[in-house]
Amino acid sequence: MSNAALPPSGYDVDLDVGVIYTYEDNFMPRLLSSLRQSGGDLQIRLLLVDNYSDAGVENWKGCFPKTTVIRNPQRMFYAANLNRILRASTAPYVLLLNTDMFFEPQQQCLLKMARFMDEHPGCGIAGCRLYHEDGTYAHPARRFQTTATILARRLGLGKLLGTTLERYLYQDRSEEDVFECDWLSGCFMMMRREAIAEVGLFDSGFVKYFEDVDMCLRMARAGWKVMLNGRTYCHHLEERASRNILSVDARRHARSYLRWLRKWGLSPRSNRDTARRADRAA
Repeated sequence: MSNAALPPSGYDVDLDVGVIYTYEDNFMPRLLSSLRQSGGDLQIRLLLVDNYSDAGVENWKGCFPKTTVIRNPQRMFYAANLNRILRASTAPYVLLLNTDMFFEPQQQCLLKMARFMDEHPGCGIAGCRLYHEDGTYAHPARRFQTTATILARRLGLGKLLGTTLERYLYQDRSEEDVFECDWLSGCFMMMRREAIAEVGLFDSGFVKYFEDVDMCLRMARAGWKVMLNGRTYCHHLEERASRNILSVDARRHARSYLRWLRKWGLSPRSNRDTARRADRAA
């Protein structure tokens, strides 16, 4: 996608937050109320996608002081909805956020993340620590999958493959570290407008799954950093539908991975990886 895919920068707000609503009424009150209290003095606008929902978004329009509703003429898949948000955003940063998230207001996560982006001008995409509701760590930063990773995760062979899963999940790093990573979970992804304008929109051919992995690799190849900011956190009420290998989501996950392999191969490399190999050779 070219820069023409984005509207002119307006900077009338500091941060756009994009949320896709289809039927997630059980998540929205907690998300929006905690989101509103987590930005400090930031000027924030909610970009609320009405994904051709049955009831519409009228119940949620008044929950945020500044809200722009993006109405879909038909039901759209995840990656296409993310692009609807990016096309509508005019702020220097846009946060793409799942509906099954919530924040602790005293943590001021949105404010800290925006300041983090200010302090790291070379960062194109950033994420924060994520915790499940029971307090377990959700491992938002991952390394690119290998054949061994798939065998360990999908076939339960982790114990036979040494540190494969630990490496995949960056368990060699402290949860509170700040570091560059291969990719970040798309449930919380803060993106720099300047980087989006250069790299382009999400590849909607992924439909659902791997669109976040693909975007992170494209960012890194264009010279932008993908970073985890472990100095702040929020919560993700994750329900991985793709865990059931017979489910529709599992089939979508498999198709997206095949698309990833066709596009990038078994061992994708970012510019960061190439630079490190050159340094070692020197």
